[in-house]
Amino acid sequence: MRADRTSRLVLVLAALLLLPAFITPLWSIGLVAPQYPDGLGMHIYVNDVRGHDRHDIQNINILNHYIGMQAIEPENIPELEIMPWVLAGLIVTGVMAGALGRPRVMAGWLVLFVAAGVTGMVDFYLWNIDYGHNLSPDAPIRIPDMTYSPPIIGTAQLLNIRASSWPGLGTFFIMASVLMATWAVVRAFRGREAAAEGGRTRVAPLVMLTLGASAATLLGGCDRVGTPGGEDAGMTASAASALQRAPVQPPGSDADRMVFNGHLDPYCHVPIQEIRWGGVIETTGGETLAFASAACLAGHLLSGATPAAQVDRVRVVDFAQGEKLVDAASAHFLLSPNRKAPAGPDGPALLAIETDRMAVNLQEAYSGRLMNWDQALRVVAEGWGLPTPPGPPAPYTAPR
Repeated sequence: MRADRTSRLVLVLAALLLLPAFITPLWSIGLVAPQYPDGLGMHIYVNDVRGHDRHDIQNINILNHYIGMQAIEPENIPELEIMPWVLAGLIVTGVMAGALGRPRVMAGWLVLFVAAGVTGMVDFYLWNIDYGHNLSPDAPIRIPDMTYSPPIIGTAQLLNIRASSWPGLGTFFIMASVLMATWAVVRAFRGREAAAEGGRTRVAPLVMLTLGASAATLLGGCDRVGTPGGEDAGMTASAASALQRAPVQPPGSDADRMVFNGHLDPYCHVPIQEIRWGGVIETTGGETLAFASAACLAGHLLSGATPAAQVDRVRVVDFAQGEKLVDAASAHFLLSPNRKAPAGPDGPALLAIETDRMAVNLQEAYSGRLMNWDQALRVVAEGWGLPTPPGPPAPYTAPR
């Protein structure tokens, strides 16, 4: 026996109500920290992960690198390849089940639909746990027993970051579809036949509302899909400038990397093992001297072991990247009492940092004093009893 026309039509509409889930976010995760008062965030779509603003994913990955979390790379998330096909299959089979009108087939589709949703939520939960718990042992910031999984629903404080996670518009369309399908299946099994005219009268508003909501969402989202440039509309000049400063760029070539080789530091006489602390001096004669820490490099320069006239370039490793070399003169240096460098003066360690925003992040995490290279040289000279560079120190502008 076939279900009544109203039940069949409502099930078809429930399947079609899944269409907006292709272009609306299923979930949204937001992060607010002292360094990012305007917040960072990402929308999770059925086939993509996008930042709330243009550079948000990149900046979130930078923060993740510091605490050892995995990078968010949509192309490496297999679920984003699978979910569009699952959603399309549910739409097609839902329309077919409604057209066929057999109550058992309709109920079977609803069970399949709910099972797919539960599986998706379990997978999201497991991904979230792995994302926040499976941390790199080489992370610059390591706090024992600390994990960083954002909540599935709600808000939580993670160190100095407040993380919020809420369903997106696409999830509400899916929930509405489940409710409509459940109603249709219950009605089909009860076998309540409505009068033909009465059924059309009651169903007509539901048809118009469902099709109208789906069409409006689809049309409203079409101009946003695949147009990242449109995300900058209305961005102020100061905000654009801040975003341009924020990303930490990877090394451009092998010449910009400090290669781990286990050689001895020529000044501190220790093996070079943790290159995120180190640096190099390039001489006018083409020689490259590698050091285990920025402090050892500074000590070498202050001692005059390589005459100033023979120094062509001085570079240090950006602590965030762990291998990228940046000019010492343009880097920030954090003198932190809460970190111990592999080599250098007893007491506070010098961490070299390339960007303004990441300098503030590390200062928030480890505390300490930010300074420029000229000031760092004077700190090492005072700590090791070495000659102080002549003249006053270069002025330092602290990052905001």
